[in-house]
Amino acid sequence: MNRKQQRDWAFKLIFEDQIKSLNDIDQALINHEIDLDKDSFLYESLKAYVENFEKIEKIINDQIGSSALKRLSKVDRSILFLSVNEFENMEIPVSVSINEAVNIAKEYSTSDGYKFINSVLGKIAEKRK
Repeated sequence: MNRKQQRDWAFKLIFEDQIKSLNDIDQALINHEIDLDKDSFLYESLKAYVENFEKIEKIINDQIGSSALKRLSKVDRSILFLSVNEFENMEIPVSVSINEAVNIAKEYSTSDGYKFINSVLGKIAEKRK
């Protein structure tokens, strides 16, 4: 499974976490018949997400506010969490992570969802400088 496919699965599992808590990463991968090493991008992404959930949520809340975050669609929330996790906890370059988030939004979000995702992530990235 290549990096793009693993990122897509990371998004889907983070989305699933919005509905049903992702407590056991290994079990989640088994449930979806995903067989990867623990050093794979997908595993590392999910591990970082679970370990840093509150930190990621705070970063997003600081940008858009907690009430706005709660009103967001689960798709857009998941994309934001995925991307912020990548550049805050996984040392993925910000520009790469935002580009991939926009591509995921174009596929899974509303027709203009990618613009919102790009805007929010761009503002979060600016604050990091």
